Amino acid sequence: MPDNARTDQESLAAARETVIEALVQVYGLYGLPDLLGRIYGVLFFAEHPLGLDEIATELGVSKATVSVNVRILEGVGSIRKVWQKGSRRDYYEAERDFTRMMTEALEKKMRREIEITSAAISRSKELLAEVEHSPDRQTAERAKLYRQFVQNLEVQYRLSDRIVAAIVDAIRG
Repeated sequence: MPDNARTDQESLAAARETVIEALVQVYGLYGLPDLLGRIYGVLFFAEHPLGLDEIATELGVSKATVSVNVRILEGVGSIRKVWQKGSRRDYYEAERDFTRMMTEALEKKMRREIEITSAAISRSKELLAEVEHSPDRQTAERAKLYRQFVQNLEVQYRLSDRIVAAIVDAIRG
């Protein structure tokens, strides 16, 4: 192999590895294991969908480990299962549209956060209404204070909901 061909191959490998390492760091920002970033990176640079065996071989890990982590990546929308004619095995490809992937993840996570918090706010307001007129003055005052805190939280979440909707609308254009 000529020296320049080897250099070109090394440059290709270095470019690929640079992005994969960045993906590892990005997944790490969300508290996710390095392997998720590596699997996503392998699929991101794959020229065709890959099976679990191919991914495991490339990364030097077990097929079972890859399988578990692939399910996580599917769940967050980073990769998808694709059908290969004539094969019963599962194959995967990366979602390469980062804008779509990030928008969907942000929207899904924020909507769930708002749903959880809204339910808690409603329940908290019901409970506080029961004690706001307590004969115990200290309890009644604390209930009113808590109601203010909860109402402030409710206002913030309504604003957050509008902000998320505006961001998603702007990105989807």
